[in-house]
Amino acid sequence: MITIDLNCDLGEGMKNDAMLMSHISSCNIACGGHYGDENSIALTLQLAVKHNVKAGAHPSFEDHENFGRVFRDISRSRFRESVTQQIHLFQETAQKVGVKMHHIKMHGALYHATANREDFSDWLVEFMLEFYPKTILYVAPHSILEEKCQLYKIPYWKEGFADRLYDNDVKLVSRTEPDALITNYQTAARQIEQMVKEQKVTSNKGIETNLSIDTICIHGDNLELTKDLEQVVAQLKSNHISIG
Repeated sequence: MITIDLNCDLGEGMKNDAMLMSHISSCNIACGGHYGDENSIALTLQLAVKHNVKAGAHPSFEDHENFGRVFRDISRSRFRESVTQQIHLFQETAQKVGVKMHHIKMHGALYHATANREDFSDWLVEFMLEFYPKTILYVAPHSILEEKCQLYKIPYWKEGFADRLYDNDVKLVSRTEPDALITNYQTAARQIEQMVKEQKVTSNKGIETNLSIDTICIHGDNLELTKDLEQVVAQLKSNHISIG
């Protein structure tokens, strides 16, 4: 049996956190940028404690209207201020609940900016080294950010996505493209199995590419897929893959 971490973006107002938490092993909790406040963070952390799920902060561009999925051309100082405020809100709430922050994962457009842009990746590396040098960062494999984490010895987990299609360069297909989001639980389970067992992923053009991962994400707001998360986990188990 192979064990893999399955993470999910939660605390985003989707009302499915309690159902999802029993099937995952780590969660990324919105902390005010695209969604969330002290109350929603606390409620999600309490669920994580109940189900023994590792909890991390999920900072975003401050953009509730677009759910943090539109790039914002902000300055280095604004980046640091915003990410600091969001993570501090998470940590202050976690301290009250009695939880330690396991990891940090950027959300949406900020995830892609820090993964693929020299400026944003530099800012995040600088931020991690200064404030959180021992905290795990969830990063996109084959990204600029992964290279810098290796260079500066920042602890990180390579993240794959169960519910997103990849292109031939092992980057996520834009959500503006048709069928970029995987909603069928059998398709998602097959993609996870390929990542875990073969360390590969098949692109939207049918090309197999190497993809080594440490954790796999399913988006909490992918409601058509998450309603079948129990079936995803069951299919994985039948193929000798456990979540943990």
